[in-house]
Amino acid sequence: MSDYIELHANSAFSFLRGASLPEELAAQAAKLGLPGLAVLDRDGVYGAPRLYQATRDCGVRPIVGAEITMEDRSVLPLLVMNPQGYRNLSRLISTAKLEPRSPTSNKRTCSFRSTRIPAAMLTRAASRRIT
Repeated sequence: MSDYIELHANSAFSFLRGASLPEELAAQAAKLGLPGLAVLDRDGVYGAPRLYQATRDCGVRPIVGAEITMEDRSVLPLLVMNPQGYRNLSRLISTAKLEPRSPTSNKRTCSFRSTRIPAAMLTRAASRRIT
């Protein structure tokens, strides 16, 4: 068993960033003898349910998180420590996706825009009580 834990893997649910499904990532982690694996999809926890099921089957500890796109387009990886952290992360992502955005003036921009989270919103989410 290795002491190394991958804390920043992208699954196929992160368009153009990852190519493997959570089940494939978990199987490879088990094959390598990793004790845990974190899957961080871009602006969501899309692969989390499949990661939990796959890691339960192969004995690898699942770690859930997300790569959050900030207003300045930088990317911040966030890992969940407990159920309250998962609720906070889910609330943060949902709130950011529901925020109204001004229409873009660039006609060549595709209709889907990634979530862009203001730093103040992240601060509010981080200050929620952890139990």
